[in-house]
Amino acid sequence: MRNGQTKYTNILGIEEFRTAVARYSAEVKGLRYDPRAEIQAVDGATMGLFLALKTVVGPGDEVIIPSPFFTSYDAEVMLCGADVITVPLRAQHHMQLNADDIERAITPRTKAVILNSPGNPSGAVTPAEELRRIAAVCIRHDIWAISDEVYHPYVFGSAANPVVPSAQANPVVPPPQEAALTAAMPAAPSIAGIPGMKERTIVVESLSKTFAMTGWRIGYLLAPDAVIEQTAKIAELMHSSVNATAQYGAVAALTGPRDHIESMRRHYDHNRSIVLNALRETNGLNAIDPQGAFYAFVDIRRTGMDSETFSTRLLHDEHVAVVPGNAFGAVGEGFIRLSYAGDTQELTEAMMRLRRFAATHTPPVFARHTRAFHPVEMMA
Repeated sequence: MRNGQTKYTNILGIEEFRTAVARYSAEVKGLRYDPRAEIQAVDGATMGLFLALKTVVGPGDEVIIPSPFFTSYDAEVMLCGADVITVPLRAQHHMQLNADDIERAITPRTKAVILNSPGNPSGAVTPAEELRRIAAVCIRHDIWAISDEVYHPYVFGSAANPVVPSAQANPVVPPPQEAALTAAMPAAPSIAGIPGMKERTIVVESLSKTFAMTGWRIGYLLAPDAVIEQTAKIAELMHSSVNATAQYGAVAALTGPRDHIESMRRHYDHNRSIVLNALRETNGLNAIDPQGAFYAFVDIRRTGMDSETFSTRLLHDEHVAVVPGNAFGAVGEGFIRLSYAGDTQELTEAMMRLRRFAATHTPPVFARHTRAFHPVEMMA
């Protein structure tokens, strides 16, 4: 700001930002995009999602959304005049995206499917093999994949496999800066990396989660040049350009050391174990182990309360805040979402209070019996 870099920028974003995004995407995700025409800066992932939808769908079209889903997905589809078709995420599939369920929902009006892995609110990470099956469905039916990947570095256990970047050179992107030469970090697989999918995928990304830059409102789109040409036109009419200072800050984040990302991932994984251990010892509450992000989606139906009642009473009685599952679509009824991104000591206290609340409100028929949890019981 002191250097006067506060003026309007190219609607696609400053060159330094787009180059940094291209380099980061290649190194971390193994995805290669041309910063001159296939990358656009956006005011956070929510704006990016809307621009993507506005470009590829219109009135009368249908968009498939696996449910439960992030709260803005359905509203943004409706703002484009399209119809929402929800597909339940199933516990027998560990809340991961499923190609067969998506294909059954496709009609002649289907234009796109929104994918989110790692997922919010479930924390599910869809494996590469299933993404390949989903890719085959998209290609077979000629539909777009809009892939929300804002939690991509936060994967745990068997899902935490480092990406091996392609050896293919990209003459547009300069060699990595010395500061960025760190060990390969884990990342969830992207459907855009599957052969035949780059040309029909719009990747929606943000620095909010990866770099803890929520208030900066800075993200980006990765998409074919024909799509970026249209998203840029819409964005220019909406806001002229993305905040210049945020873009320069994002360049520093994307090209700097990444040790903090691994530190956050380890912190979230540690907190995740606290949540899961507490839930395993709690009658009346169940959850599928989240493989990514920093959320747990917890089945509270044995308490006899609906999501709103449970969440409200938990807040009133124990001063613990959770999100009722029906905030993420009707399929989420009977669940709550926990976040374990915060302070470990506070989380430990919160889980103790949650266990106490659940023990008080679980009917005796469930409280007397502790048995292994079978995911198929959660959702049909």
